[in-house]
Amino acid sequence: MSTVLRPVGPRRPEVYWVRRLVVLGVVAVLVVLLAWAVRAVGSAVAGDPAAPDGAEPLAAGDGGPSPCARDALDVTLEADGRTYDDGTAPLFGVTVRNAGEGACTLDVGSNRVTVTVTSGTDRIWASTDCVRDAPERLLLLSPGSQERVEVPWPRDRSDEGCTAGLPEPRPGTYTAIADVVGVESGRIVLELR
Repeated sequence: MSTVLRPVGPRRPEVYWVRRLVVLGVVAVLVVLLAWAVRAVGSAVAGDPAAPDGAEPLAAGDGGPSPCARDALDVTLEADGRTYDDGTAPLFGVTVRNAGEGACTLDVGSNRVTVTVTSGTDRIWASTDCVRDAPERLLLLSPGSQERVEVPWPRDRSDEGCTAGLPEPRPGTYTAIADVVGVESGRIVLELR
């Protein structure tokens, strides 16, 4: 114990105290880094597997950032193909990116992300037709982060009134557009055979 408090050696005691402080500082930094790594791994394991980097699921009613402003969002739409043979249903992917400078919240539940399919001026189908009491899926989007939502089109016709027995879409060319909180994507074209 006496050598700990009173260093013995060829150098001045201050040199040994400086060395001890450096070692203690390195140990403290390593402990902080280890705690941070454990917390990061724990968050990744416990997080929503569908949430991408920068998008975190939030519980309803959580405080914090405000909802995303429309001018802070970029919406893109893509399909898993261009031409669909008889019996093959298109799958759309809607990507929403926070192009703003601050974090914001966005509900990407099934009644908030709308894909609409048209043929000329004829409205054929919309993903929000017949959706009732859909749960919200509230995300926290950090600046530059994005969320992708898949929307299948069962290759049928629908309307806002959820009318049954509508005629099936015929082979031909169709256009699709996505809308998220009033922000529209560009139109894409697909062909049903």
